[in-house]
Amino acid sequence: MILLLGLVTLPDHAAARTVKCGDQPIRLAFYEYGFLYDKGTGIDQDVVDELIRRSGCVIKTQVMTRARIWADLATGDLDMSVSGIRNAERDRFAWFADYLIMKNYALVHAEVAKTVHNARDFLQQTRLQIGVVRSFQHGTEQDHWLDQLRQAGRVQDTPDVETIFKKLKSNRVDAMFSQPPVFRKYLRDQTLAPNVVIQDWTPTEKGVPHGLILSKSRFDSLDAEQWRGLLADMRRDGTLKTIFLRYLPEKETHSLLDF
Repeated sequence: MILLLGLVTLPDHAAARTVKCGDQPIRLAFYEYGFLYDKGTGIDQDVVDELIRRSGCVIKTQVMTRARIWADLATGDLDMSVSGIRNAERDRFAWFADYLIMKNYALVHAEVAKTVHNARDFLQQTRLQIGVVRSFQHGTEQDHWLDQLRQAGRVQDTPDVETIFKKLKSNRVDAMFSQPPVFRKYLRDQTLAPNVVIQDWTPTEKGVPHGLILSKSRFDSLDAEQWRGLLADMRRDGTLKTIFLRYLPEKETHSLLDF
């Protein structure tokens, strides 16, 4: 799917912000992931639409797998992507402009949640199984805790997010980890909400910042600062909050802005 998004009128509050668009359209890729992006709608789509309005840049978009996105950003075959996590390897080829922070919460079957209120309770009930998406990182505390369960054979790996929610619905796992923009969509779509209790098993651990990704093949450090400025404006004037509230409750919207 290829969409071409063009120049539109800039809002008054963005008129003073300058971004260098370049002579060629910016090539940006989305990936399907809950309410972040779902068939042309979602938080990331709305953020990109607003960036287009404020920058006046022409952005050509498509949907790709995350693995392909990172590979193409590294080679310069892609200019931008969304909701990316920074690390040392990715710093070699990309700049990051954060616009939300996410952590994983435990989704626990309602019956199990009668006796499980935290990670320790779950660990002590040796019959219980947890499901995870293969290769996902969940945060330092959660990954350390999952390592203990793996040694006991209590972790079920799945290839993708949709599969793990199906396992949760069919009682093949007793709990799983997920982030608000993801679990809110699947709880709705699979009518799981009445049967699941959401718990914070790592209350002292902050989430992981996610941001706009800019390939260093296309953008220099000054360019990156200009895009960061646009996103900072969107945070200050409440635009990011307005976007998040379209998909998430107030409390979870507040948590996404806590960076």
